[in-house]
Amino acid sequence: MGTKAIIAIAIGVVMLAAVILGIILNKRLNKRRDRILEEGDKTHGWLVQANDELFKKDDGEDHPALIVISPDEETNNDEEFLTELIEAITDLKGEDPEECDDKGEAKVARLMADETYIEGRRDKLPKSFTKGKEVYLVHIYVFRAHLPGKRLGLKPKLPCAIIWDDAKSMVCTRPLSKKERRKPEPDEDEEE
Repeated sequence: MGTKAIIAIAIGVVMLAAVILGIILNKRLNKRRDRILEEGDKTHGWLVQANDELFKKDDGEDHPALIVISPDEETNNDEEFLTELIEAITDLKGEDPEECDDKGEAKVARLMADETYIEGRRDKLPKSFTKGKEVYLVHIYVFRAHLPGKRLGLKPKLPCAIIWDDAKSMVCTRPLSKKERRKPEPDEDEEE
């Protein structure tokens, strides 16, 4: 057998191993997702930032994003407060934590500087930054199949599932309930 044949076989074996690994990882991800959807609180988070691909119609891949969420239902439903909080958080993106006015802002600036997705990561925001309310900056995995039109829309409210007492568990989007599906969201592509 020649060198070219050996190289071709080796490439084939590596490609087959990559496909098998991809299937195994996907099954594990789906198993974790299914557990969260079954056992987790059905709630919503508020989108802080997301991979640009999640706003496009044609990309079929799922991606992570960043949300704010509160275990306190009243706080979590306070759209005005959370929208202002998101604006304050995004204003700190790219800021040097050493140059921030206070420790709370510095902590948030550090959190926004690291865009690495870490499954289950939930950082409690400083009370000085949240007006004393319990709010978390959370890494969420967005499953396109759970989104209207399989993409993020204009509204920051994102249906999700979370297990509050399992800090290492994935936080993920959840399918919309029938009631939620009745509320149509404008199609921003109509203007294009």
